[in-house]
Amino acid sequence: MNKLINNCLSLYISIFLPSPPEEISLYQVALDFRKRLHNLTLIYISLIVLLFFFSFAIHSYLILVSWIVLLYLASKIFRIRKEFTQNVSVWSNYLMLQEFIINNGLYKETSEIFLSAIFRLEENEEKIIIIAEKRGNVLDSKVENIDIELSGLLSLDITKKDILADRVEYVFEKNKREIEQYVFATSDVKENLTRNFFQNIPKDIIKLSNTQQFSLKQNSNIGLYGRTGTGKTVTLQWMLYSALAKGSGIKESDSYIKICDGKGADLFALGGILKNILGENISVGQTPNSLAKLSREMVEIMDERYELISKSQALNADGYDLNMIPSFLFVDELASIRDSCGSSKEGKALWNEILQNLGLIARKGRQACCHWVCSTQDPNSENIPVELRTQISAVLYGGSPSSERLRMAFSMCDLENVPRGKGERGEALFYADGLSMNEPELTKIPFVNLQTKQEFGEVVLNIIPNLK
Repeated sequence: MNKLINNCLSLYISIFLPSPPEEISLYQVALDFRKRLHNLTLIYISLIVLLFFFSFAIHSYLILVSWIVLLYLASKIFRIRKEFTQNVSVWSNYLMLQEFIINNGLYKETSEIFLSAIFRLEENEEKIIIIAEKRGNVLDSKVENIDIELSGLLSLDITKKDILADRVEYVFEKNKREIEQYVFATSDVKENLTRNFFQNIPKDIIKLSNTQQFSLKQNSNIGLYGRTGTGKTVTLQWMLYSALAKGSGIKESDSYIKICDGKGADLFALGGILKNILGENISVGQTPNSLAKLSREMVEIMDERYELISKSQALNADGYDLNMIPSFLFVDELASIRDSCGSSKEGKALWNEILQNLGLIARKGRQACCHWVCSTQDPNSENIPVELRTQISAVLYGGSPSSERLRMAFSMCDLENVPRGKGERGEALFYADGLSMNEPELTKIPFVNLQTKQEFGEVVLNIIPNLK
């Protein structure tokens, strides 16, 4: 808000509205202020005209001087009017913000609330940014958790929230761009899906579309759900591409990709191709024993990284802060692994070991850049044990799941206004922690049109970074 307007409003409040802020309507303040400003402008214009003619009639230099002073003051008034007009949109949001502050008790018991240093508003053509400054008092914790209220106040989706030492910045995008699906056709996939496509994407970010992404720093575990034909395999492929583009599974990166496909189907075949291309940092399996081994190895990798992090001088650092390359454990159809364990004593012990290892990765993997990607057709408790499913904070669900399946997959959401897709290719419901989302939203999974294993291998070679 323009400083000149703030100063004028402050003076106006102190003269005309000395009552406590909770006893008045801010919208009435604005209307009254604008009305008085308009009337004052008309009075000044009338005085200037009268004094102008009167000074010539009596030839008084004193009146002429007074006329000049009034003219100067009138210029100030017109400037205020101009600034007010130029900031109509900001002014409106500013008033709503101040009303919000009062309603939520985020103010001092004086008229300073109207020029509050606790809240500031900035606006451009694309965004509205509300800055809540911390004052080292009981309000600090409250201003960190008002994204839902502010979103409802402005009727805009919050796109970013940054919690800093001295302030919290809430960013709202005015005109949210339409989701555009990344589609790589067979004819041009070699030219367009290369390491250049991924080079500006940070190591902790998984890009989904032109407008959507999520952070691995805040989402260590990822759930990929959907029945046959809803694009789960395509989603798995994109997660593999994203991991490889970060350097995961490459020998020089000291990171690993471990794959277990309980059905020995599509993911198992892709894993075999990756192992042939990249070598020993790729591990593939399809049996309970192989998953027990792969998950055990991932826990060992995680523990080794924790040792490196503990030796770092950085405070509260994680693997990404130390420039570590993420490692991934992909598990497709965990229920098939459980069924293969059987009901024997040895089988139950093997299943318990798998669950224990997966639990450790799910709870501790984030700081060590070790991530678990779980894919299944149905996220019920038989396919994913509840204690593991509750650790999954980033979800992509293809198709149109029933309300029961929605509650299972998106238990962290309100689920009052779940969007419905149009049945287009690649559509999925998406949720991730750290994005200030109350409900899952629609996304479109990138589609890479490949027909042969050879084409898949060529894409892999095109996207892996040159770490040497």
